[in-house]
Amino acid sequence: MTQTQTQISADFIAAISTSTSQATNLNPGSLIRSLSDAFSAESALMEAEIESQVATGIINAVYQLLPITQNGAVGSTYLLTFTLASSAPSNVTLASGTAVTIPNSSLQWQISQSITLSPGNSANVTATCTTTGLITNVPANTITQLVNPVANVTVTNATAQPVVQGRDAQTQTELQAQVANQSNSLHKGDQSAVEVAALTSQLVDSSGNPTEQVVKALQVDSSTGGLGYCYVFNGTGPMSSALLTQTQNIINGYIDTNGNKIVGAKAAGVTMTVKDAPETSVNVTVSVLPKYGYSLSTIQTGVEQAIQDYFYNLDLGQAVSLSQLYYAILSAQGVADVQITSPTQSQPSTPYLAVPSAPTISAVSGSTSLAAGTYYVSVTYTNEWGETTASSQSSVTLTAGQAIQVSAITLPSGASGINYYLSTSAGSTTVALDASGTGALVNLTALPATGAKNPPSSNTAQLQGNAYVLGTITINQMNPS
Repeated sequence: MTQTQTQISADFIAAISTSTSQATNLNPGSLIRSLSDAFSAESALMEAEIESQVATGIINAVYQLLPITQNGAVGSTYLLTFTLASSAPSNVTLASGTAVTIPNSSLQWQISQSITLSPGNSANVTATCTTTGLITNVPANTITQLVNPVANVTVTNATAQPVVQGRDAQTQTELQAQVANQSNSLHKGDQSAVEVAALTSQLVDSSGNPTEQVVKALQVDSSTGGLGYCYVFNGTGPMSSALLTQTQNIINGYIDTNGNKIVGAKAAGVTMTVKDAPETSVNVTVSVLPKYGYSLSTIQTGVEQAIQDYFYNLDLGQAVSLSQLYYAILSAQGVADVQITSPTQSQPSTPYLAVPSAPTISAVSGSTSLAAGTYYVSVTYTNEWGETTASSQSSVTLTAGQAIQVSAITLPSGASGINYYLSTSAGSTTVALDASGTGALVNLTALPATGAKNPPSSNTAQLQGNAYVLGTITINQMNPS
């Protein structure tokens, strides 16, 4: 391990002090101290350079031994939505290879297989760009034109996140990173091995083109020994059950169609659960000042792309940094200055579930032991990491023979359940845990058990493995100061 400049300087001073009694002034600014600082600065640079060269030499030697070649440029693959107007007289079939584009652009994407549309309905199909490079990653809802128009048919890319991201030819640094991943895939059981294994999981269509794949993965150990979670994200939205199952098999190990046992990536004796990464949407509003010779209209697409790229490149469990977002936007061509008005602050790497709204409740007839009177209900969200604080209370007045019905509640991303807290007696605003569920409609028919817990005083429902995703983008003109 290389020494810092301070450590080298300290060693230098110590050596002089022990070797001669003639050097009496070793304070900052003295001749000996100045020589020491200059020597230590140069020595530290030399040590760092030697370590860097050795590390590069080792990894270069490794990738020459492994069957790894430098990847070329790749064009993006998007999941496109084609829609046939309800006024169309009959079905329309689009052949494999049908090309779509962005208006006034030379970029084209060709669909991977034929699809048949019926009037008033839509179909999704992947399409790969015939051009390669980062330039093929485009904003949402921009691929909107068929190269050869078909009556009553429209198309769009609903998301800016491609199934396969377009990229330029692999650089030497990227090749070295690939080697590191390859090395991680050769061993088993640790965090890197599990995450690299998850990133190999993908689903393909009948032509072998990827339709969904894991693009981000993060292993998080539970506070309970022997348990762990691997959070995965497909880059476009909720993970399909098929991809989750496949990823779980890759990590746990499985028997292939030929009866061969495929060893998983996780360590023996560890329970590893693959989970869809919870998503936290962030709306971004910025004001930009165009450089001389540019206008808001000429830089808007570049600014939008810079914002989208920033969020796309965030790792799971990575914070949103306003300063990094600022410099990402500032790097867009033609941007002189940026002001970010939303979000108003950086977002934490591990946020917490938001507290639920007050539940909708009503009185219903049914088997019940609740006495007549007014009751109060609040709810909390739960997940594997904890529980939120309680919502505001809702109240309902019962007559004899009535129960309390709590309407269905849609769980937000990252929540796995709901706790229902009910008055400990008729008329009391003190509530205790009465039931737990998954958000489906539920009837509360009895008071909480004696000693049932009260709602928590602090929010412990962490969003481990969180994926920050981009919501709406609003770009305004900044007035010069």
